[in-house]
Parts: sequence; structure tokens; C-alpha cells
Amino acid sequence: MTKRVMIALAGLALLLAALPALGDPGQKAEALINKVRATFEDPHFSRDAVTSALADALSASLLILPETDYAEDFRARVETVRKMFDDETLFSDKGRQYLGFAYMMVSGGKTWQVPEELKIPDAKKGIAKAREICAKLLDSSLAELKAGRNERAIRDLIDFVILVVTPIEV
Repeated sequence: MTKRVMIALAGLALLLAALPALGDPGQKAEALINKVRATFEDPHFSRDAVTSALADALSASLLILPETDYAEDFRARVETVRKMFDDETLFSDKGRQYLGFAYMMVSGGKTWQVPEELKIPDAKKGIAKAREICAKLLDSSLAELKAGRNERAIRDLIDFVILVVTPIEV
């Protein structure tokens, strides 16, 4: 009998030890978003770092995705794009289309639009402005996440990813 109690206590101890490792999805998402932000703040980032950061942004969106009627479809589209990023397919029409549908799901049916600030004829200013907008989207996503507005946080993350993978003509 004492052997069973000891085994049960050992199992309970292992379970309790594993709880911090499981963690809160919101905290994991926050860590991923901070990692993405750090990548894009670095002036010397590589293509691999960008690809990894974009995949992390999508992973963060999946971590905080609430159970909704569109959650399964959203998850399937985002996971497909993540796989494309893993395969180093960054600028595909199919990926942008899937992200566009995902964006519509979390934005109340609105389609993604190139920000007005980027519709300027100067390429150097356009790139600087795009980086500024990306930083604002990531900051907004973190703020929305901390406020418990997960869908808005996801919308900002998807907006960020689409902005990065969409060629913008100036």
C-alpha cells in the first residue's frame, strides 16, 4: 500500500514540476511577439531571421486564438502559411491570399489594405515608414493581448505579417 502512495506522490510531484513548463498561452505569445519585435528592431537582420520571426508571429496568433466559429478555418490557413515559411516560401500569392482570409476573419470582414502612409513615391522613406508601422503593429498587438483583447491582438499580428510579405510599389 505504501508503495502505491509513494508512486502516486512521485507522479503528483512530476505533474506539479511540469506545470510551469506548460505555461500560459498568453505569456508564450507575449514572449514570441517580443522576440519578433527584437528581430525587426535589429538593423542587420537576415532573411532567415525574418522568416523565423514571421513564423513566430503566426504561432503567437494561434496560441491566443479564441474558440470561435471561424477558429478551425483560421488555424488551417495560418498553419499552411507557417509551413510555407518553414519551407522558405515567403512571398507567395497563395500565402498572402490565406493571410488575407485570416485577416478578414479577425477584423469583422474587412479586407487588408496597404497603409496610406506607404503610398508615397519615395522608396527610402517608404521602407522607414514600413518599419515604423510594423513596430506600431507589434506594440499594439502586445497592448491588446495584455488587455485581454485577443482577436485584436491577432488582427495586428496578421496585419504585420501581411505588410512584411506584400510587395509595395512606390
